[in-house]
Amino acid sequence: MRLPTLGARGVLCAVALALAASPALADHKKKKPKAKPPRVSVADCTTFDQRDREDESIDLVIGSSCEVPVACSVSWTLVCAPGTRQSRKSNHGEAFTLVAAQVQSTNASADTCGNSGWVIDDVVWACNPQSPPAAQ
Repeated sequence: MRLPTLGARGVLCAVALALAASPALADHKKKKPKAKPPRVSVADCTTFDQRDREDESIDLVIGSSCEVPVACSVSWTLVCAPGTRQSRKSNHGEAFTLVAAQVQSTNASADTCGNSGWVIDDVVWACNPQSPPAAQ
């Protein structure tokens, strides 16, 4: 059995097609992808601080220098009369949004402990880029 041949006309068409496609392919290979700007982590543009107050409370302070709004939260556990039989725990927290150059302070108070000793423990804070509003 003999395989079909292209003939002179078929070879010329194949060569013309290959030559027409190769500059487009060559140009495609030469193009380099555009460099993306480095991503800035929200951790790089937010801060946290704790400030003791004289009135038996602590200010929990979160600041943002991020270029986009960030959704932040802070939570803590208040322990009244720690290490005693009367010890009791309560969980507290707050969530808020910060824009660039904004600071939010949340007061963690021990008022509910009365004259018992107290500890503010398990302080956890986090900030994330704020999600855009859902399309309707």
